[in-house]
Amino acid sequence: MKLVPKLAAALIAGTFAVLVPNGYLRVQREVAVLRSDRVRDHALLGRSLGAAVSALWRTGGRTEALAIVEGVNARGGGVHVRWVDDGTGPYDASALQDLASGESLTRIVSSPAGMERETYVPVSVAGVRAGMIELTEPLEVEERAARRIAIDTVGTTLALAFVSGALSVVLGFWLVGRPIRALSDKARRIGSGDFSTPLVLHQKDELGQLATEMNAMCDHLVDAYKRIERETAARIATLEQLRHADRLMTVGKLASGIAHELGTPLNVISARAEMISSGDATPAEATDYARIIGEASHRMAKIIRQLLAFARRKPADKAPRDVHRLASEVLELLRPLAEKKNAQLNLECRCPEPDAIATVDGAEIQQAMTNLVVNAMQAMPRGGPIDVSIDRESAQPPHSDRPTPCLCVRVRDRGEGIAPDDLPHVFEPFFTTKDVGEGTGLGLSVTHGIIQDHGGWIDVESEAKKGTVFSIYLPTGVPS
Repeated sequence: MKLVPKLAAALIAGTFAVLVPNGYLRVQREVAVLRSDRVRDHALLGRSLGAAVSALWRTGGRTEALAIVEGVNARGGGVHVRWVDDGTGPYDASALQDLASGESLTRIVSSPAGMERETYVPVSVAGVRAGMIELTEPLEVEERAARRIAIDTVGTTLALAFVSGALSVVLGFWLVGRPIRALSDKARRIGSGDFSTPLVLHQKDELGQLATEMNAMCDHLVDAYKRIERETAARIATLEQLRHADRLMTVGKLASGIAHELGTPLNVISARAEMISSGDATPAEATDYARIIGEASHRMAKIIRQLLAFARRKPADKAPRDVHRLASEVLELLRPLAEKKNAQLNLECRCPEPDAIATVDGAEIQQAMTNLVVNAMQAMPRGGPIDVSIDRESAQPPHSDRPTPCLCVRVRDRGEGIAPDDLPHVFEPFFTTKDVGEGTGLGLSVTHGIIQDHGGWIDVESEAKKGTVFSIYLPTGVPS
C-alpha cells in the first residue's frame, strides 16, 4: 500500500473516530432537547387553556368553557385536547393530588395507534379543582424529527470524511507523494552509480531538506569516487612496480644459477673459434666446429630470451593458457639454480584431460610459480626434491559454502617447515623468517596478490621437519 493512501485512510479513520461519537451524542442531545420542548409546549398549552377555561367557567358556565377545548381540536395541529372531569380520567389521583392549579403531569403510554405522550393539567374554578385538560400527541412526530436529525448528522459526517479524504489525497500527493517519488528516483540513480542531475524540491519542509542532503551526499560521493579512482590507480601502479621489482630480484637469483650454463657454451665457442682462426683445423673439422659454435649460440640465446621474457614488464593479458606448459617453462628456467642448490625439480600433471587450461595471465602465473619454487629451494639449504603437481578438483573458496571447479597447482618441499606462529603471516608484505640477504619478504605477498587478481586463492600447509605445501587454486568454471 502506498504512503498517500495510507495517510488518507488514517485521516478518514481519525475523522470517523471523532465525528461518529460526536454525531451520536449530538443526535441524543437534539432528541432530548426536542422531547423537552414538546413537554414544555404541552404544559404551556395546557396551562393557557386551563386559565381560559377557568375564567369562562366562572363567567359563562361549564358549557361555554369547554367549548374552548373543542375549538382547539377543530383547528388541528397534531395535539388532541379533551376535558377530563376530576376523578374520572385514566390517571392516578394520588399522583395529582399535590399538584396546584396550572401544574402538569406527563407520561408515555401505549395505544392502539402506537406510543403517545399524555399531559394532564389540573384546572381549578373558584379554588376548587373542576377537572383536567388532557393533551395527547403521537410520538411518531418526535421519531420523524429524531430520524431527520440522525440523517442530517450522518450526512454531515460522511461529507466531512469525504472532504478530509479528498484533501488528504490531493495534499498528500502534492506535498508527500510527488517529493517521495522524486527522492526514490534519485536514490535509485545513486544506487546505479549516477550522481549527476541534482534533485530540486521547492518545498521548505523536511522532504526538501532531505533532497538538499541527498544532493550534498552525491557531491561527497563523487569526490570520494574520484579519490578512490586515484588511490586505486596508484595502488595498481604500486603493485605493478612491486611485482616487477620482485621479478627482477628473481632474475638476479636466476642469473647466478645460469652463469654456469652460459659459461660452458662460451668456453666451447671460444675454443672452437680459436682453432678455426689458427688454421690448424681441416675443412671438415672447421665445418664441425662451426656447427658446434652455432648450437652453443642457440642454447645461449634461448637462455637469454627466457630471462628477458621473465624480466620484461608486460600489461595484463588474460587468456586460456596451458598451465602445465607454463610450469614446464618455469622449471626449465629454474633448473640451473636448482642444480646449484642441489635441488631436484619434479613436475607431474594429474589432470584427466591432456591439457590443464585456465584463463590467466601467463607471465604473472609464471612469476607466482617461480616465487613458490625459489621459496622452496631456500627452505632446503641442503637440497632435496621439490614436487610441482597440477590437478583439477572442486575446492571451497574462503568465506564461501559452495565448492568451485578449480585448477590446483601445488609446490611441495621437504624443508624444516614453518612455525605455527609464523604461518598466519607468511603472505604479509616484508614478513620473512630468512636470514638477512636471503629474502625481502615480498615474494609470497606478490604471489598472493597475483592469485587474488585471477579470482583464486592460495593455501599453505606446513609440518615441522617434514616440509611445506603451497596450493594455488585457479577457478576454471568447468566441473571437475
